[in-house]
Amino acid sequence: MKARRKTVLFAVILIAVSFVYLMFLGMEEGSMYYLEVSEFFSKLDELGQTKVRINGEIVPGTLNYDSNTMKLEFSLKDIKDSHELKVIYRGNPPNLLEEEGVTLVAEGSYNKETGIFEAKKLLVKCPSKYEKKEEDA
Repeated sequence: MKARRKTVLFAVILIAVSFVYLMFLGMEEGSMYYLEVSEFFSKLDELGQTKVRINGEIVPGTLNYDSNTMKLEFSLKDIKDSHELKVIYRGNPPNLLEEEGVTLVAEGSYNKETGIFEAKKLLVKCPSKYEKKEEDA
């Protein structure tokens, strides 16, 4: 009977430790910085290699995807500022990334040696369905 109690106690402790570990992983993911491009450049020294989320608009003429290497390159800029950040993403591009000038959030880290933001995840922001379409004059 004592062996069974030890096994149950061990299982309960293992589950509790796993739960605490997963909770800390979730907190780390949720506590990631969310910055505009200009904010990112102003905090670059204090961020270091920290993972961040950067919000910006794709600069027209910079979107380039190589399907052989699955490498997507583009530059992000602030909507209200002229700061530009070169971004590289490896993988399939998001479905809604069909045109330049789209606003998106790039999640990853900055490589100071190359001056390139290496994105691990891209989140394309969709315009509201209720926005009025611009008509040609």
